[in-house]
Amino acid sequence: MKIARHPWTGKPVTISQYRAEFGPPFVGTVKTNRPPTTCPGCRQNLLIRGEIVAQDHSTFSHFPATPGQPKPFCPIKASASHKYTVLCPVDEDPARTKALRDNFFKNWRIHWLQFRNHVGFVDIKDFINALKVADKEHVWRYRALQEHEVIIVLMLISDFKPVAGKGKKPLRANWVRFWFESRAQTFSEFWNLSNDQKVIIRVEYEVPEGRRALKPDYACAFEEIDVSTNYLLDRQEGDDAVHAFVESMVLKAFRL
Repeated sequence: MKIARHPWTGKPVTISQYRAEFGPPFVGTVKTNRPPTTCPGCRQNLLIRGEIVAQDHSTFSHFPATPGQPKPFCPIKASASHKYTVLCPVDEDPARTKALRDNFFKNWRIHWLQFRNHVGFVDIKDFINALKVADKEHVWRYRALQEHEVIIVLMLISDFKPVAGKGKKPLRANWVRFWFESRAQTFSEFWNLSNDQKVIIRVEYEVPEGRRALKPDYACAFEEIDVSTNYLLDRQEGDDAVHAFVESMVLKAFRL
């Protein structure tokens, strides 16, 4: 990774920023006692790989697992292969399922704007496609799922590739993916967390040209998103104002 959590503040820090504050790994032959950074996704301590030989290509990396002590799951470390999947709940309340979906689509404009705010420069087609997956996988059946949390599912099951602009400068240069900040590996585990633990992270990946898969080393930025607050409770005038094109796309896709 090109980014990690600062040892004291928990804020994003690059390798050059870390070295400027805490110094090099060695002074002469004496090892420097530097506080470790931690991973944005799992809070495990990180090392800096390649720092001495080639600083320009050094990265924050997880310590390797040792025999008999497997490392805890980390979504960023497993970003090349891990993908959150929806497992259909077996304790469905049909009336609640219908009410949740109906209410979501009643308020879809507010949800879209919140979704767009988190992702940044996202196409309405991404929102529509994610909702179609939610329908196909019966996301609405989760008993613990609140209406304002539906967009969490939409973000976590989606990949958001760079967005090209009209000129040379892209609207969003990096690939974006969302992860649980906790070690929860499934939606069921996440919904069982207390509200103060319900945090997801937005991670940006600077993917080299020609590459089609995410790797931990590509991670270049992150931010925490507190999803415990119900944004539907504090509505302001104009919160549901969307472009006419967006409106027509959604109405047509779901026959509203």
